Amino acid sequence: MMKKKGIRLNRFLSLCGIASRRKCEECILDERIAVNGVVAAGLFTIVYENDIVSLDGSKITPQRFTYLVMNKPKGVVTTLQDEKNRKHVGMLLPRNLFVKPVGRLDKNTTGVLLFTNDGDLQYRLSHPKYKISRLYQVVLDRIIQENISDKIQKGVLLNHQEVARGNVISIENLKYQSVVRLELKEGLNREIHRLFRVLGYKVIELDRVKYADISAGGLIRGHWRYLHEKEVRVLKKKCGLNY
Repeated sequence: MMKKKGIRLNRFLSLCGIASRRKCEECILDERIAVNGVVAAGLFTIVYENDIVSLDGSKITPQRFTYLVMNKPKGVVTTLQDEKNRKHVGMLLPRNLFVKPVGRLDKNTTGVLLFTNDGDLQYRLSHPKYKISRLYQVVLDRIIQENISDKIQKGVLLNHQEVARGNVISIENLKYQSVVRLELKEGLNREIHRLFRVLGYKVIELDRVKYADISAGGLIRGHWRYLHEKEVRVLKKKCGLNY
């Protein structure tokens, strides 16, 4: 897993799946990481194949990566445990699967939710700067205006800092509602609800159809499957990862 020339310590920690990249760096800066019994000097420490790395005195090693997709049901929060005793996605997975959700879906949002213990991939899939495509189907409370596509493509100001931009793939007008297929690439917090609220609409239903071209593939709500090897390769390529 490591080349002979070695890899940076924060990358090694990410391969071990102990936390997000930011948390791994915090562990190093807090002097919780040791290499061959010596506290790591900083973020640029290099780890070689036979080095022994420990966190708080316990040895850690790179793990086998796991990748899966779930068709998230409505009424379930995106967390692996919940202090309020709400139903959460962790209840829908086997206890021996040590994976984390990639980003999150709101409690009442359904659809594609990816999980992995691959820290680097999880980080890149979630971070706005990598502009990973998410495709949503949005049901609105009334018929949508014809010029809405241009407004969303140009960008809608959510607050003094955030601008939501996307591509409207299709619009289907029903008797009293519109169904919009919308592609987004930044993943701002509650972006779709906020976007349409600014435009004067209310989101009635929200379903994520694809995440980085990964679909639920006919999965029943609440069910999950492992990603195929080809799907994993596609995800890594989109994120610029070649390992």
